Amino acid sequence: MREWFYCLIETKGNFYINVGIRNNRTFVQPIFSISMKKEDVEILKELRNAIGVGEIRIGKNASLIVRGIKNLERILEKISEEKFITSKKRDFLLWKEAVEIVRDYKHLSKEGFLRICEIRDMMNLRKKRKNYKDKEFFEKLLDKMSIRFEDEEKRKKISSSLRVTYSIG
Repeated sequence: MREWFYCLIETKGNFYINVGIRNNRTFVQPIFSISMKKEDVEILKELRNAIGVGEIRIGKNASLIVRGIKNLERILEKISEEKFITSKKRDFLLWKEAVEIVRDYKHLSKEGFLRICEIRDMMNLRKKRKNYKDKEFFEKLLDKMSIRFEDEEKRKKISSSLRVTYSIG
C-alpha cells in the first residue's frame, strides 16, 4: 500500500470493535473506518478502489467504513504493521487479533467473547465514550444472564457450514 494510505490511517483511521448482547446472544463486529471532511470524499473513493472493499457514507463528514470478516481480511492483506510509526500500530495489532478470533469463530465461546472485550478495552485508550461498557461490565452481565454460548463441536459445525455457504477460506 502507498505511504499516503498509512498517513491517513495514522491520522484519520479508526480500528474499532463493536460488542454487545442482543436477544440473549453476544455479538462482535470489528470495524475499520477513515473519516475526513466531505470535501475530501474523492480521496476516500480512491482508497476504496485501491483496497477493493468498503462503503462510503456522507453525513457531517465523509467516511469509508469496512465491516465483515471477508472484507476486513482484505484490509489485513493490504496493511503491513511495520509501516506504522505511532500508537496506531498497537491498536492495529490488537484489532487484528480480534479479527482473527472472529474469523476462527472463537468469539462464540464465553472466553473468546471476553478476550475480545479485553482487547477492546486496550484499544483507543483516550477515546472512550461516556456509555462505554468494559470487559468487567460484560463479565458481570454474563454471570447474571443465561447467555447461550456454543460449545467447541457446535462452533466447528457453524464454521464449516459458513465456509461452504459463503466460500470463506
